[in-house]
Amino acid sequence: MSRVITIAVAEFEQAVRSRAFLLGLLAVPLLMALAFGIQALTARRDTSERHFAIVDRTGTIAPQIVEAARQHNAEQTSTTGRKTGPSFLPEIVSGEGQAAEATRLALSERVRGGELFAFVEIPAEVLTATGADAPRLGYYTEYPTYQALPEWVRQEVSRAVADRRLSKLGADPTEARRLLEPVPMDRRSLVVRTTDGKVSEAEKVDAVRAFAMPAITMFMLFGLVMSSAPQLLNSVIEEKTSRISEVLLGSVSAFHLMLGKLLGSVGVTLLLGLIYIGGGLLAAAQADYFGLIQWSLIPWFALFLIIAVFLYGAMFIAIGAACSEVKDAQGMMMPALILAMFPIFLWLQVAQNPDSAMSVGFSLFPFATPYLMLLRIAIPPGPPAWQVVLSLVGAVATTLAMVYAAGRVLRVGLLMQGKTANYRDMLRWITAK
Repeated sequence: MSRVITIAVAEFEQAVRSRAFLLGLLAVPLLMALAFGIQALTARRDTSERHFAIVDRTGTIAPQIVEAARQHNAEQTSTTGRKTGPSFLPEIVSGEGQAAEATRLALSERVRGGELFAFVEIPAEVLTATGADAPRLGYYTEYPTYQALPEWVRQEVSRAVADRRLSKLGADPTEARRLLEPVPMDRRSLVVRTTDGKVSEAEKVDAVRAFAMPAITMFMLFGLVMSSAPQLLNSVIEEKTSRISEVLLGSVSAFHLMLGKLLGSVGVTLLLGLIYIGGGLLAAAQADYFGLIQWSLIPWFALFLIIAVFLYGAMFIAIGAACSEVKDAQGMMMPALILAMFPIFLWLQVAQNPDSAMSVGFSLFPFATPYLMLLRIAIPPGPPAWQVVLSLVGAVATTLAMVYAAGRVLRVGLLMQGKTANYRDMLRWITAK
């Protein structure tokens, strides 16, 4: 066991002292900050002017849209005169005297020529037809991915149509809009009876704690695992091609060598996790969210992190032992990467409905357990205890089986030179006596 510890310490020191460790330490927060920063900047700096035409077949709605655009543009300008959002500049176009196709063609030419950004066609039946027979607005543009203008037009036309219908019924549209204003709602936790017999006051649920914190916790775990486990593949291939592994196998067994590498990788990952968690706590304190942190998540985070590093680390070690060059490992890595990444594609559905049959089933799947079960634990009230225990038993059993299988593959693969094995060969090595 002392030799395993020696290998683990050597792997840890080599990783920590490398330039790649420092780059990896800075890369994740920098990439996250860059991603959020770019999104924030681009979201705030859409100050363009969008000229569009309105073909109003009803003859009554277009003036209200023009007035709504004037109010919108005023709201998008700060007190200092700086624009804070896009400006919508409508132009009323009469469709009388020519066919609808001719009007659409003429306006389409103006859009293609850059004179207009888009044009909107309001059908005449929009004031009367409802339900399945209701007509649809026509929005024509060369830029279908731009959403601000069509969403605003749809909202304002709907409001104008509702006003006309209410006026026809003899109601005041302004008063009706005030009466139909949605009622605000607070999301609160459940109340309990305290030790003195009183009923506690329900606390307001914070959206950051309810949704953002679990997502951040799971993605941090995923980032740490994917920054350490695949590196074991490169390490094994380098030692194999340089014949260092043959020297090491003269002192320790292949299984002990692999175990030392896994323990060293776990140490590096835990160090990174400690640094990131410390930075996250500091950021939460600065943003006044320190009181919302679920401290009970930290032990679960560490436990699932260790399981995931052993599970996926052993998988990548086995692939590295079966390959002779890094380029040979690229094709074999794809199934492993899909297996490691597919829980990330499910996280939103699990977060929105953590107790559904799909969420429970995938969180009990050993290769998804570290991510999805951690996510479910982070979302109050959390999964039942039996599901957590069952997921841990399955994940630990699968991890032990993967470590055993990787050791068997490593024993044969390290001494094999010049030929890259496939998954069938690896299975034969595992089952060989």
